[in-house]
Parts: sequence; C-alpha cells; structure tokens
Amino acid sequence: MNKSPKEKAKFLFTYYHNLIQDIGGDLGHEILVSILAKHCALFAVLEILEINSVDKDFDLSHYWQEVKQEINSL
Repeated sequence: MNKSPKEKAKFLFTYYHNLIQDIGGDLGHEILVSILAKHCALFAVLEILEINSVDKDFDLSHYWQEVKQEINSL
C-alpha cells in the first residue's frame, strides 16, 4: 500500500464527503455530510475485510483494520 492507514482513511472520508456534498447541494449540512461520509467509508472498508475473510490470498486485513480505526477516529 502506498498510503498509510491514516492517509487512506482521510482519502476515503474526503472522497465520500465531497460526493455527498455535491449531491446534497444546499441540503448538505456539514455535520450530516460528515456522518454520512464516515459511514460510507466504513462500509467500503468492511466490504474489503469481508473479501479478505473469503480470499486468503488477499491478506491485507491488518492494514484495513487500521484504516477502519482511523476512520472511526475522524
């Protein structure tokens, strides 16, 4: 991985934050947008961890567990 777990967490959060803000327009209040972005980023990580539990060749679970912790701390 070329990004640290903290950098990846911020990247995922920012990606979803910007997406939700763009879609929501005037309805995108900052607190709500941040909460939704955090949930979307966590969902993405959980999907990756689920793949990891099925495909043992894809063993990056430690990295993605750290990303999950960083997202939770945002």
